Amino acid sequence: MRAASYSRRSDARGKRSDQRSVEEQDNLNLQVAQRNDWDLPPNRMYRDNDISASRYSSKERADWTRLHNTLVNGEIDVLILYETSRAWRKVYEWVPLVELCAENKVLIHVTSDRRTYDPNDDRDWETLLEDGIDSEKESRKISKRVRRAMDANKEQGKPHATPAYGYEIQIDPADHRTKIRVPVPEQAAIVKEVIRRVAQSDPITAIARDLNERGIPSPSVALGLNTEKRSKGKTPLWSPAMIRKMCKNVAYIGKREYVEDGRTIFADGTWEPIVDEELFWKARNLLSDPTRKTTKPGRNKYLLGFLGTCDVCGSYLARMGGRDPYRYRCNADKSCVTIRMDWTDMFIGELVCQRLAKKDIYELLTRQDDADKARVVELEALRADHTTALDLRAKGKLSLLALSQEEERLLPRIAELEQALRPVTIPKALEDLTRDAQGNLQTIRARWAALAIPAKRDVLRTLFKSISIKKTKTPGQHKTGEQVERMLIERVAFEWLNES
Repeated sequence: MRAASYSRRSDARGKRSDQRSVEEQDNLNLQVAQRNDWDLPPNRMYRDNDISASRYSSKERADWTRLHNTLVNGEIDVLILYETSRAWRKVYEWVPLVELCAENKVLIHVTSDRRTYDPNDDRDWETLLEDGIDSEKESRKISKRVRRAMDANKEQGKPHATPAYGYEIQIDPADHRTKIRVPVPEQAAIVKEVIRRVAQSDPITAIARDLNERGIPSPSVALGLNTEKRSKGKTPLWSPAMIRKMCKNVAYIGKREYVEDGRTIFADGTWEPIVDEELFWKARNLLSDPTRKTTKPGRNKYLLGFLGTCDVCGSYLARMGGRDPYRYRCNADKSCVTIRMDWTDMFIGELVCQRLAKKDIYELLTRQDDADKARVVELEALRADHTTALDLRAKGKLSLLALSQEEERLLPRIAELEQALRPVTIPKALEDLTRDAQGNLQTIRARWAALAIPAKRDVLRTLFKSISIKKTKTPGQHKTGEQVERMLIERVAFEWLNES
């Protein structure tokens, strides 16, 4: 007799006894030669191990498609299942399967029941359909319990999923029934180093390369993840993507991040933070800055490369090839302007140092304008309206529908204002330049000279609204320092942010 087996790993679920007579059942079992060793050929074994059969699963079930084709082609007489819920937990998929087996006169043997069902028998057909309904009902119950537990965990700040790199699960010494997440000292030190270096504008490619050269195990290796398919047998190394993911994971500051009503919520977690919160947000905001995308040409090798612009046509500046000393050139086809790179970089650097020597620099950078003050007033008013609506609902004076309508009106605008009013993030590189300098110009100059190009570019983005190069009015060689300075003052146009 031609048979096919479809199996899935799961705990068995009990099933009621059937009403068929013992004699009838014994005869049917004899027909399919019921025993423990079906001895089926490999091409008749179908498995979808660890793939859910419920409506909440999004994974493709490749072997189930193969089995369906086998049934359609009439290649088997018996379909063997561990239990009916292992086939489908969706009624609208289970019913067509039963009908397909009935049309092709395929028996369904369920090993957990030690029963064989004939879909063409009215009683068996009814039993199979009832089992399909029971399976989906159980799946829906499980889904509700899981969602309820996840919502409760969010509100209480409990962790979700596997621990991030830098943490491990341990038994709580105060309560041996509870598991907690604690930092792993060696991994936590790497997390701190990576986030600190990103915050001070070190290129993430350079950080990844350095960690690999030092032989630091990557998160995939340290966490023991199965990476055979992605790594093709090679040991997974640190990559820029890993570093970006690490610098955006709020678990490292002891928080959970989730979206509710279209807003991003940061809830305090129940585990110990690894990184200082201010340092973490500097790194995360730096990586989120749209002006810092690594897909732009130039790869942050030059101070004004694809940052400064041409005053004539507005195109970005790029390095001019084949010349020594190097020059910046308008990147447009016409090449409107060119200027020596070393002179220009030195001039911009001096502008920065002079600017940072002002003791009120932070007040200038973070001050609010009149528009921001108006936004603050509006935001507070909207928040007060929302709080009032919630209080009225709690007292039974506002219907659920009315509350929903109020939130549809209030919450999007609140989120918009909160985004517009987010605090200005000062790059760590800029803080390092001015820390304890007390306006000392020589100290700031020395620190500026020691900064890497990416860090300097982050400082420029914070201080300048624009930097552009004009056409020269006095072509020719500039031999003296005074001539060079006069030329740069004439040609380098700039506009400060928050001009005092």
